[in-house]
Amino acid sequence: MTTLHASSATATAAYYAQYLTAAPGEVPGVWSGRQAQGLGLSGTVGVEALELLLSGRDPGSGMLLGRELLDRFTAKGRVIRAVSGFDATFSAPKSLSVWWALTGDHRLLEAHDVAVTAVLAHLERFGSTTRIRSDGGRLHPDTQGLTMAVFRQTTSRADDPQVHTHAVISAKVQTAEGRWLALDARYLKRHQRTLGGLYQSVLRAELTHRFGVEWRPIVNGQAEVAGVADELLTVFSKRSADIDAALAAKLDDFRHRHGREPSRWERAAMSREAAFDTRSRKSGHGAADLATRWQREAAEVGWTVDRFDNAIQNAARTPAPATVMTVNGVVETVSAQRSSWGRADVIQAICDVQRPVVELSGCRWADAVERSADRVIAHLVDLDPAVDTVRRVSDGRSVWIEPTAPRFTSEMVLAQEEQILVWAIEAQMDPPVPSTTVDQTGLDALQGDAAAAVAGNDRLVLVVGPAGAGKTRMLSAAVDDLHRHRRASFGLAPTAQAARTLERDTGLASDTVAKLVYEWNRPDRAAGDRWRLPVATTVVVDEAGMIGTPALHRLVALAHEQAWRLVLVGDHRQLQAVGRGGLFHELVASGRVEALEQIHRFSAPWEAAASLLLRAGDSRGLDVYETHGRIIPGSLADHLTRIADAWIERHDAGESTAMVASSNDHVDAINAAVQTARLAAGHLDPHRSVVVVGDERAYVGDVIATRRNDRRLITTGGEPVRNRETWTVTTIHDDGAVTVTQEHGPGTVTLPVDYVRDHVRLGYAATEHGYQSATVTAATELASAATTRRGLYVGITRGRDENLICVITETNDVAEARDILDGILAVDRVDVPAVTQRRTLAAQPPPSPTPPSSTARQPPRCQIPEWFTGLLADARHALADSEHTAASHAAERAQRAAAVGAAEHDLAVIDRATAPHREMLAVDEKRADRAR
Repeated sequence: MTTLHASSATATAAYYAQYLTAAPGEVPGVWSGRQAQGLGLSGTVGVEALELLLSGRDPGSGMLLGRELLDRFTAKGRVIRAVSGFDATFSAPKSLSVWWALTGDHRLLEAHDVAVTAVLAHLERFGSTTRIRSDGGRLHPDTQGLTMAVFRQTTSRADDPQVHTHAVISAKVQTAEGRWLALDARYLKRHQRTLGGLYQSVLRAELTHRFGVEWRPIVNGQAEVAGVADELLTVFSKRSADIDAALAAKLDDFRHRHGREPSRWERAAMSREAAFDTRSRKSGHGAADLATRWQREAAEVGWTVDRFDNAIQNAARTPAPATVMTVNGVVETVSAQRSSWGRADVIQAICDVQRPVVELSGCRWADAVERSADRVIAHLVDLDPAVDTVRRVSDGRSVWIEPTAPRFTSEMVLAQEEQILVWAIEAQMDPPVPSTTVDQTGLDALQGDAAAAVAGNDRLVLVVGPAGAGKTRMLSAAVDDLHRHRRASFGLAPTAQAARTLERDTGLASDTVAKLVYEWNRPDRAAGDRWRLPVATTVVVDEAGMIGTPALHRLVALAHEQAWRLVLVGDHRQLQAVGRGGLFHELVASGRVEALEQIHRFSAPWEAAASLLLRAGDSRGLDVYETHGRIIPGSLADHLTRIADAWIERHDAGESTAMVASSNDHVDAINAAVQTARLAAGHLDPHRSVVVVGDERAYVGDVIATRRNDRRLITTGGEPVRNRETWTVTTIHDDGAVTVTQEHGPGTVTLPVDYVRDHVRLGYAATEHGYQSATVTAATELASAATTRRGLYVGITRGRDENLICVITETNDVAEARDILDGILAVDRVDVPAVTQRRTLAAQPPPSPTPPSSTARQPPRCQIPEWFTGLLADARHALADSEHTAASHAAERAQRAAAVGAAEHDLAVIDRATAPHREMLAVDEKRADRAR
């Protein structure tokens, strides 16, 4: 396992220097990295040297390494701490720690060190670049390496064996010319999973080579040594055991006081309390002092050293089946998740699959992994432009290209994308032929044009509209026209729930894209089934942006073979497919598009314009939401209480609501909070419950969500049970089966016990993917630093009357919430098609006629005197004071901006009142254009 923590200069220099260098019973830390050698650092890490390094100074001379590490202030006065370094922690599997604790075999620690050394060498090669502004762009050159203080430790806070290494990495790096700049840590941050997987893979290889051991299955890159019993892993996980014991006492007390089982939220709160109550500082005992205790604790559960050794040896006599890793297998793995990728993604895929062989040591295995990555890459398509430019030695790429920018794709991925785009171009070559008989009553001008196109005769129609633009209303008018003329039509959507909504709201018979593709791929498909759509069928795909590239490719092929019309409706700025996708955006960028612009969903006039700003990633939209009190900072616990109260209030008023989160953990927390509040309010029967997925309990009256499509389970209304559909529990049967009624329909069904146990969750909240395409009375988005721009946009555009953004913050300061939201809007984390990535890379700044940096290190032009260093420091402190004053002025401007926001609100009201006249003007302008 690998964890990463950024270190602020003022807070952590002394901590790491004292805590890590003075750990009792542990070997001293050692210096590592090419740049450490350049600074004259070798051997044992000293307290003073590490503290100076993490303060941004030369440990030898005390002089500043480049710019001083100074905190900054945002426009609203928030402090941004300077980052002095990063702590990358590599933890061995628990089975290795237990093995070492019982045997004291130092070769196990050596194997761990071999793995750490290998992964740090990889990191230094590929992750030690910096950034330099140049000619309106940014250069990303290599540096002279990293300065790292490496500390191996062997115990946990509970004095259990836990072999792990802290690699404290300085944020200062030196260019070839001798300039000290900031480390570009994006490789380290983005590829933690790869670095952890490489460490685990090399460790497995070294242990297999030295001891001939076998391994349990690799899960998320990590595996335990075969033969080490689970009970031993539990014995030496006292931190967890202490928490469990404290939690058990709290649970018993709760049951005694309330006469029922606690809800998931109540249990989670008690678990946090138990963790805090049992947290302690390290005792200061070294491994040598604890060895006798460890052997005694193992003996108490029947494990002696001899029995332990025999168990490992016996397990090794039954080797697991050999792993057959092929180039095609690796390519299939990485291409299933993204359209383009980098070397680190290939290495992760290899480490997650390939089991070690006894002939290769850890060092040779690390080399083999790199060579295997080279072999895979040799079969890939390189998307980097083939230009004559200055290139990095580390990865061979242009210094103008970011080291973490995806570089490779496969012939198959590129072929699928190009075939889709070529078909789309051909399908739109002829002039458009819209329907002239669509009833446009109730539609705005652009909705009317889109409906006419959908009901027309074009082979491909692309319709794009932001959230709330009335895509469903437009489709309903188009479907009515198709039905009136007895033209065949069929609807598709990415999920069964979205397909049901499409069919219910438009009258168009619908199902999922996956179901259609599956039926057409079946060799025994019946000639007369509902999937054999006739020639010229209009196939409407709703939420087309969420369709993955493989499914879209198959759908386009079917449309071409069967002469279907294809209508793709969606929003390329909302959520994409889970996996390889992004082609809808590319189609919209290059094709003929019917664009809906007017927002019809929101009751508040200002919200339409503000939502469009957020859709574009413009933080001015957040200014408007903040002005209207829609951004709420607070702790997770505060937000859960607020959300639970809001859900009950809306439910009691008969209003629909959406509680939206970005992670499943937060969804679970909201579900538990609402359930707890309903139990307290007497809305649920506490004496009648059933266990569902995740050890949650569902009571009579609870809202639950089914999480798997099952066409064998049919409601009284004749509909199948769908994934993400919500229901109310009406009866819990003695055998564990549950009778439920649809939340958005009259159907009732009894879910069998197996389905309940494996595919039912509480349904008060869902992720953004679960709510895209939904419209409710009010919505609340629980946002955190993990929220994406597209997820935020989807979450806060579901409600007609109200949309709140509850931001998880450390304080109740709106400025802190704004900083988090601004960061969310700044980055659009999506899968980009390979054709798009190739075009983006080709558009990098042209190569410089002269190299921006030389390969030889240049000496400084003069020796900087000590008095100048102090003067420069004073000037920088004065600059910091000026920036703080500027931030205060910015706060005053923000207050004035709030007044402007209020005025804009009044203008929006006027704007809404004049909207009908603008629609007529738009119609007249279009007619005039057609006449010309």
